[in-house]
Amino acid sequence: MRPTEPLRSARLELRRLDGGDAAFVQFLYADARVTRTLLRIQGPISIEEAREFCRTGPGGDCRFGAVLRTGGDPIALGGARRHTESPGIATIGYSVLPAFWGRGFGTELAALLVEFAIDALGALEVRATTLRDNPASARILEKLGFAVLEIDAREVDSRGAERRVTRWVLHGRSRLSGGDRPARPT
Repeated sequence: MRPTEPLRSARLELRRLDGGDAAFVQFLYADARVTRTLLRIQGPISIEEAREFCRTGPGGDCRFGAVLRTGGDPIALGGARRHTESPGIATIGYSVLPAFWGRGFGTELAALLVEFAIDALGALEVRATTLRDNPASARILEKLGFAVLEIDAREVDSRGAERRVTRWVLHGRSRLSGGDRPARPT
């Protein structure tokens, strides 16, 4: 489940998380602007939780740090996982440091995660979930060709609160390969 070549866009490179990334993970999730957009992490995490996060997650979650190609500094996290019950389906997720919001890095990161899901995980369908009150992430998915699968679905966050979400899908390996593959933003 490793890509055959490094995942790179014009400005980003993805690399697998390891224990050395725990401080960045902790820093990112200490920012309430980031965690308010998430279902699974609702507030700051300890360094031990950050180290655990850096390990391959349950069900083979593949977690990446997105680093700037011009300096190697991490600016975001992303992940992809294959559904255990439906191996042809993968789910992606991402978080970007607020200092880099609104500059296309989220779209670049999400495009790389879609590429990984298709090429390395063999996904025929890629899914994502956004909170109803996160229009920026919805715009990212729309730019990449995702379609709404379900609006106002209900999920429970890590604190036990019910949240309204939109579920998204990008269909078909043939649609995602060759010329129809989501473009890597530059």
